[in-house]
Amino acid sequence: MRHLRLVPRALRDGAFLVSLLACLAREARAQDLLPAVANPDPSAAPAQTAADAEAEAALAAALTSDGADAAVAEAEEFKLNIYGFTDFTYTHQLNDFAFASPYPTFLVGNINLYVSAELGSGFRALTEFRLLYSPNGYTSFNELLTANPQRVDTTADDPADLGRPYRWGGVEIERAWLEYSAHPLFTIRAGQWLTPYGIWVVDHGTPVIIGVRRPYVVGEGLIPERQTGLMAYGSAFVGTTEIGYALGLSNGRGPIDSYQDLDANKAVTGRLSVSNDSALGNVTLGGSVFRGRYTDRMRRFAVNAQGEIGIEFITTQKYEELSFGADLRWIWRDLTVQGEFMMRDTALDDRFRPASLVAPGEPPGFQPDFRSVGYYAMVAYRLPWANIMPFFGGENYEPGNDLAPAAAAIWGGLNVRPIPRVVLKAQYTQSWFTDDTNLVGDDGTQVIDLQAAWSF
Repeated sequence: MRHLRLVPRALRDGAFLVSLLACLAREARAQDLLPAVANPDPSAAPAQTAADAEAEAALAAALTSDGADAAVAEAEEFKLNIYGFTDFTYTHQLNDFAFASPYPTFLVGNINLYVSAELGSGFRALTEFRLLYSPNGYTSFNELLTANPQRVDTTADDPADLGRPYRWGGVEIERAWLEYSAHPLFTIRAGQWLTPYGIWVVDHGTPVIIGVRRPYVVGEGLIPERQTGLMAYGSAFVGTTEIGYALGLSNGRGPIDSYQDLDANKAVTGRLSVSNDSALGNVTLGGSVFRGRYTDRMRRFAVNAQGEIGIEFITTQKYEELSFGADLRWIWRDLTVQGEFMMRDTALDDRFRPASLVAPGEPPGFQPDFRSVGYYAMVAYRLPWANIMPFFGGENYEPGNDLAPAAAAIWGGLNVRPIPRVVLKAQYTQSWFTDDTNLVGDDGTQVIDLQAAWSF
């Protein structure tokens, strides 16, 4: 973690001005004293020196009388914290699975940087962004349906290196918010924030996560991973039990929800959690709810019957969603037990209800409303030697619609922390579809992942 001491430009300019005026005063004093040195007058020289010193002191006092000293001191105390994490993974597919690459590969998965600051008087700010190699090499689903799919090529000429080729990547903004803490029971946050639900979303840094891969149901986003809007949260103790809450109002879920809402509906998020420390360890139980509307609209120029030009919005997709989540984590000495359950009800708008997938010979139809349900559970234990933690878990996911089959998985491995900021992991995952599928090869995956994750 680096602490950068930043001094505002105005204060730097003010210090420079004081120094410059002091130099000018000394120069003027020297010029005034030259005749006195040539024709010494014992009474005139000391009086002139004292007067100049008094004037210089008065000038310095005038420059700082408006609180500049306090501002400089405050600037010296301000600290901008820059930190982050990175992970490097080797993945080896052990079987023939239609939806996974059969080629062993190395990859740098996450390069996440954080910039945070305590702004003073209860204000705090945080920005987290992830550096990406994408979109270079990306192949869209629509491209995969063509006879000759093409991948995205971001190769460009480097003007700083004689035009030699390089490939640019992208940036994903994970969160960016400003918050004000008025009381332990009330903190207000504005910006883009991680949705306060579950365990895996909040603890999303790979050096913190026990395993290599997050459960599939978490990645499916039955509750949005992040939202843009306002959130209030706080907590209080009742004896040894801490009770916490969070309430959010946001754009909800949408194709560009991080910076624009495409309908007049605002999504609501709520969470309530209870945490207790006792001789049996720490137990945290939480429940979350999300209610919103997804709308996708495209805008275009249009001319009405009167010949007037304007913009019209064309709706292409719309549905209502209601999601619930529950999570439990128990930490007792070196033992960790955790699990999450998520459920999402989706009600499609009849005007934009897509066609359903049907078997050959069956009549065409439309997708019905559906319910998605998923859960996982994991047990991990830190051994008393070499900081080794074996872990084991399992999960199940039922999407509830005809676009994706239900699936389950079991996984396990080792988590080794040789030093506090470095974690080495090994994980084996076995997954399978619980619905009938018609695939080339196996109906599930068998994969080994080796990962090094570190924070800085």
